[in-house]
Amino acid sequence: MKFLRADLLRGNTLVTTTAKFAILLANFLIVVVTSHLWGTSGRGEIALVIANISIINILSNIFCGNTITFHASRDNRDFLFLSAFIGSLVLSLCGALVFSLYIGFGYFKDLFIISFLSSLTGTFSMYWLGVRKITLYNILTFLNPVLILLYLIVFYFIFNLTSINACFYAYYSGLGTLLVIGILSFRREAPFRFPAISFKIISKIVSYGFPNEASYFIQFLNYRLSYFFIAKWLGLSQLGVFSIAVSCAEAVWVISKSMSTVHYSNVVNTTDQKVSISETTTYAAQSFWISLLFMGLIVIIPKTVFEYTFGPAFGSVKTYLIYLMPGIIAIAVSNLYGHYFAGIGNLKILIRKSAIGLIASLILLLLLTKKYYLNGVCFSLNISYLLSSLYLFISFRNERKKFNVSDIPVVD
Repeated sequence: MKFLRADLLRGNTLVTTTAKFAILLANFLIVVVTSHLWGTSGRGEIALVIANISIINILSNIFCGNTITFHASRDNRDFLFLSAFIGSLVLSLCGALVFSLYIGFGYFKDLFIISFLSSLTGTFSMYWLGVRKITLYNILTFLNPVLILLYLIVFYFIFNLTSINACFYAYYSGLGTLLVIGILSFRREAPFRFPAISFKIISKIVSYGFPNEASYFIQFLNYRLSYFFIAKWLGLSQLGVFSIAVSCAEAVWVISKSMSTVHYSNVVNTTDQKVSISETTTYAAQSFWISLLFMGLIVIIPKTVFEYTFGPAFGSVKTYLIYLMPGIIAIAVSNLYGHYFAGIGNLKILIRKSAIGLIASLILLLLLTKKYYLNGVCFSLNISYLLSSLYLFISFRNERKKFNVSDIPVVD
């Protein structure tokens, strides 16, 4: 296929894809270990807590996420990190207070510490991505789940911490270790110097970060809103099963995310929009075919493999994977379009896309979850993913027409 570009198999894309697969494997092993150790209910509890932490991180990423990547080559490094520290501290604290009240105040410590450490470690990796030091970015993102997995094994099997708290302690320790590594990599570039306060830079950070993370927040709700409906109406055990299906299905996105990471870095560092559009078209085509192949391979895996891997109670995972297939592939392709618009700073399109998906998801989950259980949840997510992806596709097609880019390029 002429659009399967040679650079997919070399350079930054190859390295990033390899790192993403390693991250995927480590995250998969975390899911396997926790499902075996604590069963469907325990897995559901962990999934619910991590979902809340992810929402807090999205709020913190106004100062710590893609805004760091976007401004890394434009503004003072030390000021970006100072604003990221203060912003993540305040927002992690506020978010932990709100969500701990929702799921039981005993989770406050876990929500605050994990979300705060995660935001800080993300700041370092996103900075290296912004200055196109892809190797450092890959190292930090790779070590994240690997360290958590290692600490989980140590706490449970060596120190005999058999309660579910062992999982949260592993997150504390893994992210804490990663933060130290991030600080050391930061100091090797140049010592930190306390910067003068710049309200101009603060305004730029918030102006980019808020709408960008608003889009991510809405999109995340689109991805994980179902967890809250399942936990409330169907129970933590059903959530545990469904979270495994979602983890397996979203593993298909590893190629898409690898392409998007490198492509986003290229877009924010180039002024030639036609080149960016051309690359986006090619990457999206690659993502479709590769994701289709991977999803097909997952689907043909026997049910007994899922039961052996995760436990006897997880045999229905394969059924839900098949149901989720159309929407997962649609997102794998539209991710590339989304990162193009994020790279050029056109965030309104991303917010609209996410809002379309969220509205569809909310309406359908309300109508179908109680009546059709997890089957209804799968149908709701599929429609949501397809509608939001269609909007991005149409928006990107209009962008190609605007710049008169109609060909699908072949990179030598």
